[in-house]
Amino acid sequence: MTLSRLHSVAFSVPKLGRGQEENEDSVALDPLAGRFAVADGASASARPELWSRLLVDAFVRERIDPLAADVLPRLRDRWNSMAGAADLPWYAQAKLQQGAASTFLSLYLDTRSLRYHAASLGDSCLFHVRGDRALMIGPIEHSDAFNNYPQLVSSRADAPYRKAAVFMGEYLPGDRFLLATDAIARFLLAAHERHQRVPVRTLARGREEFARGVTRYRLRGQIANDDTTLCVVWA
Repeated sequence: MTLSRLHSVAFSVPKLGRGQEENEDSVALDPLAGRFAVADGASASARPELWSRLLVDAFVRERIDPLAADVLPRLRDRWNSMAGAADLPWYAQAKLQQGAASTFLSLYLDTRSLRYHAASLGDSCLFHVRGDRALMIGPIEHSDAFNNYPQLVSSRADAPYRKAAVFMGEYLPGDRFLLATDAIARFLLAAHERHQRVPVRTLARGREEFARGVTRYRLRGQIANDDTTLCVVWA
């Protein structure tokens, strides 16, 4: 059996006026293992960039499910250890007690069976695209459905359990998958609603082109001034 080879790229742009080190989104990809993930750290929480990174690395690099009942406590302990190790002022130390929060979206492609499995908690979205046509978009399906209160994965041990939305299906060689945090996901959904296509080629030409495009659409009011991350996977 000939296995399909996966190719992927990822781009992430911080808010206008911020440096890359202030970007609270995280992305990880391993096309050889067929594993990809994005996470959007909640700015109001403590050290969200660290928490989002722990979530995506757990899925892609450690090949475990960060939302699983036997895994999430270990990641929470890891966050507490790493976040508390920093030399922070007293007010930042006090904020650590509130914990971190993040959305999370994972994708696994099985190149033998040509099936995919995705899980999403929050408003980071998956697009399954064939040509320019979207075969599946989720968990949010309309651009006006985004709000400021998405479900989040918390680093707090006493946080209520949140169940991820799960998507499964088949794909064909040549299909593309997009993993997008909320700002770019909303833009892609709006474009799809207007033109019945997803503008993948416009956004995935290169890192500098992506950054310029995001800035242009931000200035036009078409993309919110938020950390903006897109991972594109070619089957």
